[in-house]
Amino acid sequence: MNKTIAALLTAGLMTAGMQTAAAARPAARHHTAPVLLWDRTVTTTTDGFPVMGNPDAQVKVVEFISYTCSHCADFSKESKVPLSAGLVRQGKVSVELRPFIRISIDEVPSLLALCGTKDQYFANSSALLAMQRSWFKPPADPGYEARWHALESKPAEQRLAVAKDMGLYKLMVTRGFTSAALNACLSDSAKLAWLQKRTDYAGAGIGVTGTPSFMIDGVLQNVYDWAELAPRINNAVAAKELAAKKM
Repeated sequence: MNKTIAALLTAGLMTAGMQTAAAARPAARHHTAPVLLWDRTVTTTTDGFPVMGNPDAQVKVVEFISYTCSHCADFSKESKVPLSAGLVRQGKVSVELRPFIRISIDEVPSLLALCGTKDQYFANSSALLAMQRSWFKPPADPGYEARWHALESKPAEQRLAVAKDMGLYKLMVTRGFTSAALNACLSDSAKLAWLQKRTDYAGAGIGVTGTPSFMIDGVLQNVYDWAELAPRINNAVAAKELAAKKM
């Protein structure tokens, strides 16, 4: 073999070997800190209500909600992107959702919303409100009134009948709950008594007269929809951020 060609070939093999060895070495990795999505964080107040968001959020919003209230369903839909996926996700605002027993039927969806873990609560609430028009109406079976009336002395059984007749069992089963689990939630008289007690306090102690109602940092607001509440939340966030810069 020509010595020049052999030398070139040897050099080429050595270069290829070095390249192969370099390729075999793992490339340096640049680790990026995971982004914390606060709307996936749920804690619980001392009163037992779930709170979505950063526990140390500068602005704290409380919503009083009735699952049979059409305005509450509208608020849930309108606020989801700017509030839950916006200010809450960013860690600037936390949201506490308190069921308010406005009418007797509210007992049923309120107990179902609280079924499962605290991490399921906000998704349960969103599903119940999103489907409100499909379940909050007279059942197709005309015998429902007589059936409910016959169970007035058995309130737990009556709640089960109401939930089944209004299609709420089907809705919650799609969320992964079993009929047995739903029966247990609807039969929880202690939880219902707690809800009624908190509703009474919201009315007599805070001044809530209807739903939806809102508090920002402990102050009840005289507004009742997202269009009116949004600027108040944004102003509260801006004021807290300005105060923090001056410190």
